[in-house]
Amino acid sequence: MDRATWSERSSSTTYKYVRVSRATGEEVAVLPMLAAGSITRNNDVRIIETAEAACTAPFDIGSDLVRIYLETAWPAGNTASVALGTFTAASPSRRVTGAYSVAAVKFQGRLQELLSDRFTSPVSVPANTPAVERAKQVCEEAGLVVIADASDYKISRARTYGVGVRKESGEIGDTKLDMVNDLLSLAGFSGARTDAMGRVVFRRYTPLVKRPVAWEFREGPSAKFERHLTEERDAMDVANRVVVCYSTEKETVIGVASDEDPASEFSKPAVGRWITKSYTYSDLPAGATPEKRKEAANERAAQLLKQGQSIIERLNIRHAFAPIGVGDAVEFSYPTAGIAGKFEVRTQRLLLKAGCPTETELRRFVR
Repeated sequence: MDRATWSERSSSTTYKYVRVSRATGEEVAVLPMLAAGSITRNNDVRIIETAEAACTAPFDIGSDLVRIYLETAWPAGNTASVALGTFTAASPSRRVTGAYSVAAVKFQGRLQELLSDRFTSPVSVPANTPAVERAKQVCEEAGLVVIADASDYKISRARTYGVGVRKESGEIGDTKLDMVNDLLSLAGFSGARTDAMGRVVFRRYTPLVKRPVAWEFREGPSAKFERHLTEERDAMDVANRVVVCYSTEKETVIGVASDEDPASEFSKPAVGRWITKSYTYSDLPAGATPEKRKEAANERAAQLLKQGQSIIERLNIRHAFAPIGVGDAVEFSYPTAGIAGKFEVRTQRLLLKAGCPTETELRRFVR
């Protein structure tokens, strides 16, 4: 459906819970005992989805999955059925008050399968291995379908993951999701996420300013967001110097960027002290010579300094359902409150009831 249709007020909203075969990926049955509930999405270090639903009868689908659909109709007769997410299910729980009880089922997004699967011994990835292809292989070996942007990036030295690996060696964590996200980061990709059908998605990182606008929230008679919202501007963690250290067994490259401009709000002359952030990488920056690598390290430090000197602006809004997800770019225009600009969707909580009201946090980095 186009944006214009989704912008209209719907005449009905219902939800459908469907059983999905883990073995084949096919939808095999509707689950009428599930109803209402919510879906939560979070774009922190790991993008993990969770959900819950009320349960009115015995529930046991073995190792299969649950897919949740939003089904909407409009006064003009248009209809849409939109997948909201595909999840693994936990055992139902009950809240009991005497003879009265309410059962509920909790769900987890499919990235949880990679997060729960820890290595039992160290796993090495040799130098010159294509990073994205190796990350894709990890997911596929776990039974997940992957959609990935093309990449020819190869790691410059061997990397090791799993239990017993020292953190100072540069590798992080002992789960398969840690390994996947580390390899994607090296290749310049965002962290792994899942789409509504439960497929794992690898996308090359794109700055917010260059992302296409997925939705527009605008003040007015047809506005989909409530008038009451919370705005926060966070300037507590602003740096004026950044040091980056790229280190391998053969070479160490250090890049530095400093803000000493008296006209800058966060510079050393302005605040009277250095506020330094440091970053360590267990790989080398791009460049065929030491001079080029040093230049690339300084450029990376300057980029991180610019990001570190940005104030985080957060908006917490509540709105009717819009076809957007975590990481999407949206335009938000609320002239009455003096708020306008392009934001990223950081978190969402979809309430599975009439209109699918959604609690969303939007954020952007501003000077």
